[in-house]
Amino acid sequence: HISKGVSFNFNKVRSMIGARVLVGIQLDTDQLIFKGMDKVFEGTRREIHEHHPWPLLPVHWMSRDETPGNPYRHYAFKGWDGPQSMRWCHAHPTWTHWAIPWLTDLLHERMIAATGRRTSMKVWDLSQTRSSNTTLLDLIRKGEKAKLNRHVEMSAFMYEDEDMMNVNLWRHQVTKAWCKFDLEPNLFILRRSLTTNIYFDPKWYPDGMPLLFLSMHNTKSADPADWMLHILEACKDGAELDCPQSQREHLMPICKLGVHQERETRLNIYDYGSQVCCCLEPRWSHPVFWNGQWFTSLDAVPKKAHKTGQERPCIIP
Repeated sequence: HISKGVSFNFNKVRSMIGARVLVGIQLDTDQLIFKGMDKVFEGTRREIHEHHPWPLLPVHWMSRDETPGNPYRHYAFKGWDGPQSMRWCHAHPTWTHWAIPWLTDLLHERMIAATGRRTSMKVWDLSQTRSSNTTLLDLIRKGEKAKLNRHVEMSAFMYEDEDMMNVNLWRHQVTKAWCKFDLEPNLFILRRSLTTNIYFDPKWYPDGMPLLFLSMHNTKSADPADWMLHILEACKDGAELDCPQSQREHLMPICKLGVHQERETRLNIYDYGSQVCCCLEPRWSHPVFWNGQWFTSLDAVPKKAHKTGQERPCIIP
């Protein structure tokens, strides 16, 4: 149970605080994971530390700002009039124990705002940790002297956890975000037909967004989710593929749940595994797509787009 007037989704923050773990990954209940997701634990340990005490979120498929030419302008976020330090992120955070002060400040502020009062609270001045001479532990030892006053009242950016996470990261001028590892399910079965600059926006990701095929989000329907789970399990280690080359760039009928050809093929348990793995081609051996290229591992992804030479804005675990 969470306070009256506070979205149920803030239980996500409560669970992160209450888990009392050294490193964690917060996933939604409509999320399925594929092989390689454990690499995110390793990246989280590396990126969130005593000089970067903020969680990392995967960048969102939509950019919620009003930059001219942004294809997602109709999703522009109007609940905050301050500067954005990075593109909108998805509320699937990873964290270490170093991020607990930021999480507790966020939840505390939301609970105070739920009372309807205009008041103030003390929050940790985490910006000090950007100095090589000051760690988070140093701040905690200073106690109240390492805190700032923050005005608190109910605001439009507080209605959902994702909104408030993004705004609180912008407040701290955080620029780190994971490359997208929480993908829509259809991206797993479109074979090689992905757009070169997929999910681009002119401000943050002009070359498109690196896609990491580690998990899928938005698997809310039982039958498609069960089907996808079967494919992910059957194909995680590769298979003897005999994929039709004429359909190499397109969604094959066998990859469309419920159509006649898919149902007929599923009845043949001996051939189904080798055929259905073609739906994931080449993801089980090349888990990353960026700027028109497939990569054999997370480590193989370059820091710059090969076509334009621009720096990759997001972090690979």
